[in-house]
Amino acid sequence: MNSYITASVIILIMIALYLKYRMDSLSLERKLEKELREKYGKKTERRKISPEEYETITHYYRYRAQDEKNVIDDITWNDLNLDDIYLSMNYCCSQPGDEYLYDLLHRPSGDERKVKERGRVSDWFDSHEKERVEFQKALSLIGRTGKYSLTDHLIRLDGLREESNLFHYFCIILGIAAIAMIFINPPVGFVMILAVTAFNVGTYFRRKGETDKYLISFSYIVRMLRSLKGLIEIDHEGISEYILSMRESYNALKNLERGMFLLRSGHSLTGSLAELPLDYLRIFFHLDIIRFNQMLSQVKEKKKDIFLLEENAGFLDAMISAAHYRHTLEKSCRPEFFDSGSRVFRAKELIHPLIDSAVPSDIDTGKGVLITGSNASGKSTFLRAVALAAVMGQTIYLVPAESCRFSPFRIYSSMSIQDSVLKGESYYMAEIRAMKRILDAVETDQGLPVLCFVDEILKGTNTIERVAAGAQILKNLALSNCLLFAATHDIELTYMLEDYMDNYNFSETADDKGISFDYVLRNGRAESRDAIRLLEMIGYDSNITKAAFDSSENYVRTGRWNKV
Repeated sequence: MNSYITASVIILIMIALYLKYRMDSLSLERKLEKELREKYGKKTERRKISPEEYETITHYYRYRAQDEKNVIDDITWNDLNLDDIYLSMNYCCSQPGDEYLYDLLHRPSGDERKVKERGRVSDWFDSHEKERVEFQKALSLIGRTGKYSLTDHLIRLDGLREESNLFHYFCIILGIAAIAMIFINPPVGFVMILAVTAFNVGTYFRRKGETDKYLISFSYIVRMLRSLKGLIEIDHEGISEYILSMRESYNALKNLERGMFLLRSGHSLTGSLAELPLDYLRIFFHLDIIRFNQMLSQVKEKKKDIFLLEENAGFLDAMISAAHYRHTLEKSCRPEFFDSGSRVFRAKELIHPLIDSAVPSDIDTGKGVLITGSNASGKSTFLRAVALAAVMGQTIYLVPAESCRFSPFRIYSSMSIQDSVLKGESYYMAEIRAMKRILDAVETDQGLPVLCFVDEILKGTNTIERVAAGAQILKNLALSNCLLFAATHDIELTYMLEDYMDNYNFSETADDKGISFDYVLRNGRAESRDAIRLLEMIGYDSNITKAAFDSSENYVRTGRWNKV
């Protein structure tokens, strides 16, 4: 009789825990929906991503980019601070969204139809709040993989050994026998329970050590299927193409859902204590390992469908994120494109998206631009603003400007070069290698011209060779299938290249308080000598500053330096 009472109490406790789990789930779902509605379109504190997690996010791109040429390479990515751009626009709710958006920003497209379709889907979510919230809730349920990348595991599955479940079925039989013995002979039953628990748990963790990271991934795949199941049964007007594709992938994978409760927990919003009893049952009876072994061959056969489902979910998540991000920009527009193959860039009130209250710039060039000006005047920021406009316009179909029109480009830069002690490479060697890759890209006909950005060309060497070689390199780029934006302190280059590039400048104002910048882009070369005036303002001897100013004026007139 006592045994029946004990069993009844255990059952009641489990029912109570389940009911609490359901209540917690509903409460958190309502809270999530409220947050999604209230925070949409607003700048909010970004989700903190550890370096390890960020590395995981990059793996989807690294896998896809192995054999591709027309992507943003690592030098350009770092020059343009695209890690910061990615983090600023990432309002995704799931791992597929995080990975898709990171991959997308590496792939400026010359296909106008494809880019405009991204903008259309983004606009559709922006104007359909109910559907957007439905998708964001489902994507939030998918969640993230943590330190393991689903992409990594899917491409490594072929190396994982398959195992028969016969041994694990034997463990189940032992467990059931021990439990049954409690009701027949309680003292013997409890001893058996202790012995079987030690045996089953020990053998469980031996196999678990080999399969755990894959078990988490399989659980994630099942969670993705379960989360998207309700959405793909509805024909949402405006995104029906993607729903259909997801539905086809789901139908090919739905058998993976069988016994999904046997896989390790993690698909709920709560992390409720109600799941603890099931976790103990999984370990005691090897239930998740048995299901894992059954799923292993199925997942190997269905990798293509899993990738496609992940890609579609990631795409929709990324487009919602882009719609959200657009509202956070001070200025934004949908770009227009010239015919592929032309070399033109036009923008009105273009800003850098990471700078609050940025001073906008207007630019219209089909010839290339050479910018002069003092340090901190805005040259490098402007170069990055133009480059980011091209990247964002050809990826998420969005530019931080009043208006923008340009040709589809391949995008390269050489701006923030660093020497490498570990590689034994000087700054100059690193710089000329970076420039050589741009020249090679220009010479490689891939159907699109190159848009390139060069900041202080060859500054790792002496003035004479820098000016002589720099002028020839920039001329070569300006005359090739390339639209060149370059910044320099060498005023000589503005005269040597004026037949090949348009001259622009950023200037400054010197007064008793120091030098100030207005960050306004102006036509023509820089003419100011405020760097020398600043020496005088902070107390340098007037003999030094007057002689320096006279020498610079003489050089401008004659092209020769005075003896000192």
